Amino acid sequence: MIFALPFHVNRFFRPSLLEEFQYTNYMMGIAFTTYGITALICYFPGGYIADKFNARKLLSLSLILTSLGGILLLFYNNFLFLCFIYGYWGITSILFCWSALIKATKIVGGNRQGLSFGSLEAGRGLVAATLSSIAVIIFTSTFIKNINDNSFFVAFSPLKAVITFYSITTFIAGIVIWFYFKDESNNKSSIGLRVAFKKIKKFYKIIFFQSLIVLTAYSAYKGIDYYSQFFYEIMNYSKEKAASTMSNLSYLRPVCAIFAGLIADKISATRLSIYLFITLTIAFVYLGIISTIFYLEILIMINIMISMAAVFALRGIYFCYLQETKIPTNIIGFSVGIISLIGFFPDVYIGPVFGYFLDTYTKVEAFNLCFLFLLILSLIGLYSSLKLHNAKKKM
Repeated sequence: MIFALPFHVNRFFRPSLLEEFQYTNYMMGIAFTTYGITALICYFPGGYIADKFNARKLLSLSLILTSLGGILLLFYNNFLFLCFIYGYWGITSILFCWSALIKATKIVGGNRQGLSFGSLEAGRGLVAATLSSIAVIIFTSTFIKNINDNSFFVAFSPLKAVITFYSITTFIAGIVIWFYFKDESNNKSSIGLRVAFKKIKKFYKIIFFQSLIVLTAYSAYKGIDYYSQFFYEIMNYSKEKAASTMSNLSYLRPVCAIFAGLIADKISATRLSIYLFITLTIAFVYLGIISTIFYLEILIMINIMISMAAVFALRGIYFCYLQETKIPTNIIGFSVGIISLIGFFPDVYIGPVFGYFLDTYTKVEAFNLCFLFLLILSLIGLYSSLKLHNAKKKM
C-alpha cells in the first residue's frame, strides 16, 4: 500500500497520466529522481529508526502521511508541485517504513527466510494487483465518465478518480495498522552507531554484493513501469487495454514471490538468484536485440511475462541473504539501510535515462535502448549473485 501512490498510478495508467497532466517522459523521470534522492537520504536514518522505535507506529504514520500527498496531487499537479510531491513521498514511504518492515519480516521468519520474505512480497503483490484491478474498473467506469461530462464535476476525471481511490485506501490501511497491528518485536538489543559501524565492517563485502543484486533487480522492476507505455506505443493497445493488461500481469507477482521463497529455502537464495538473473538476461536479449530482427507479438508477450516473473521472484528473495550470510539481528536495520541506499538508487536514474530515450529517439529505438540498458544491469546482477554465493560458501 505504501508505494501505491508513488508508483502504481504511473505503472498502470502512464499514458493517461502523461496526457492529462501534460507531462513529458523526461518530466516524469525528474519527478522520480526527486523521489529517489529524498528516499536515498532517508534509507540510512530509517535503518537507525527501525532499530529504535515501535514498528506499528512507524508503519501507520508512513501510510497516513503518504495518503495526504495523493489528495494534494488532485488539486496541484503542475510540474514543480509534482516534483515536490514525489520528494515528499520519498520521505514518507521510506524514513519510517522500509527498514522497519524488512526487520520485522526477518525476525518473524526465523529459519524460513525464503517463505517469510516470499510471503511478504506475495502479500504486497496480491494487494497491489487487486487494487489495480479495482482501479482499472474505476478508470473505465461509465459512471465516472458521466460525472466528468457534467460541467460541475468537469475536473474529476477517471485518472483523478483513481488517485482518489489509492489515497483513501492508503489512509485506511494506516488507521487499520494503528489499531490492529500487534508489534511483538522489541528494540532492547539495539546498539549505538559506533558499535554498529564496527560490526558492519566485518560484512562489508557481503553487504556490497547484496546491494548490487538489489540494485540490478530493482532496475528491472523499475523498467516494468514502462511496459504499459510499451503496450500503448509499440503494440498499439488502447490506454484501457494497456492498463488492464498490466493489471492482469501483476498477478504474477504474488505467485512468483511465494514460489521463489519456498525454493530459496530448499536450494538457497543466492543459488536461486543466479538462475533468475540468467532467465532475466535471456528475456532482455530477445526484447532488446532479437526482436529488432525477428518481431513476433506472441514472443514479445512471452518474454515480457518471463521478465516480470523473474523480477517478481527476485524481489521475493533479495532480503533473504541477510539470514544466509549470518548478519546479526541488532544491525539488521543498519544493514537494510545501507543495502537500500545502494540498491534502490534506480529511483534516481531510471526515470531520467528512460525519459531521455523515449523523448529523444523513435519509439522502437527508445524501447530497444531501455531493454539493452536492463540487459547490461542483469549481467551485473548475475555476476554479483555468483560472487555472493561463493563468499557465502567460504563463511
